[in-house]
Amino acid sequence: MAASSLTGWLAWLLFVLVLAGLYAGRVDRRVAMMGGAGLFLVLGGVMDFYTPRLALESIYFDTLVLLFGLSLLSDTLARSGLFAVLAERAAVYARGSGWLTLVFFSLLTYSISLFVNNLSVMVVILPITLTQCRVARLNPVPLLIAEVVASNLGGASTMIGDFPNMIIASAAHLHFFDFIGGMMVPCLVLLAAMLLFFQHRRVALGIAIAPDPGYRPGTLLVAQIADPYLYRLGLTVLVLTLLGFLMANSLGIRPAHVALVAGVVLLLTGRMARESLLEAMNGGDILFFLGLFVMVGGLRAAGGLDGVTWLISTLGMGHSRLELLLLLLLSGVVTLFLNAGPATAFFIPVVGDMSGYIPGSIVWWTLSLGVLAGSSASLSGATAGSVAVTYLEREVARFPDLRTLLVPSQGLDAAVFLRQGLPIMAVFMSISAVYILLMMP
Repeated sequence: MAASSLTGWLAWLLFVLVLAGLYAGRVDRRVAMMGGAGLFLVLGGVMDFYTPRLALESIYFDTLVLLFGLSLLSDTLARSGLFAVLAERAAVYARGSGWLTLVFFSLLTYSISLFVNNLSVMVVILPITLTQCRVARLNPVPLLIAEVVASNLGGASTMIGDFPNMIIASAAHLHFFDFIGGMMVPCLVLLAAMLLFFQHRRVALGIAIAPDPGYRPGTLLVAQIADPYLYRLGLTVLVLTLLGFLMANSLGIRPAHVALVAGVVLLLTGRMARESLLEAMNGGDILFFLGLFVMVGGLRAAGGLDGVTWLISTLGMGHSRLELLLLLLLSGVVTLFLNAGPATAFFIPVVGDMSGYIPGSIVWWTLSLGVLAGSSASLSGATAGSVAVTYLEREVARFPDLRTLLVPSQGLDAAVFLRQGLPIMAVFMSISAVYILLMMP
């Protein structure tokens, strides 16, 4: 097995050290990945297993282009004030009820995340959620967990909602309709299962149906479209982009080409400040995934991924259905610790090999569902989780009385999220396994 060779072990050691430094917070994520990519090229050159040409071939440029275009679209819509208006309307319609607030905000988060980067959605939804919790005297913790999971579900439902599906689309050459057909239905079922889970644990989590006696309806109805021009521009580009994605296959073009055109149009017409341009186009994530792709390519060239393929095929004993279930489990567990984007990139070569003998696209949906389950279980699984923690800590610092609402915990940390996330992951895994077995050709 190639992974047992010196080259494979050294590649694994370098990969783990880079990720350990990254998640320990000792180095900037972009610096860590780009530095790791450079070290892989040096190691590959010295040990003669990885060349710059192989590194270039390992980069999924379509993913980077999708990130570029869709991030600019998300930024334009967010700056227009559209998301804030929708979130405040949801808060008003909830009428101060903790349960209705959780349901409405989860559905809103899911719906927007279908078409817009889910991190952009969370940045707008979270502050309004926390304000609603202060006004209506609601425990924000279950609401934040539900929104994180809902954003994962929305992102996993389409080709453009989150980073993992963008990577899968590029690697498997799948189109927008492919994801609608393969992922939308299971994700809707999982969304219903998540809401039933919170409804079942409503009493334990302190989610009240009746509003607080002191709640005043309409308190939050202050948001409006901040920039009508950006509102019209963003919606127009969104509609045209979605039409482009839907027609890309019949026109013989790749979705990345559509995203590139959308991004260039928004760069030229979106009134973006120079100092925030890199952030608007998600430059940090583009550099992060660029380095990650080179690192995973080096790991594969060194034979480091052969062990994962061998493990799945050996335990699967030649049964495709069992191999898919093992992939579902392994990708979920790895995502639990590694984060959704890196975990997806890690498994792409393995799934690519499996797609050679498992017909259809079910192997790619298995990876997407496994990553979805793992990213919904822990704070480290999805970046949206850490964003939620940051916003909660900031709001508690500004309004100390919010701490009195944090029942039964005193905040949202890794342990608190895990207590709710692991059961959700188990439910998602179970439903996904049934779906995979039913859809297997």
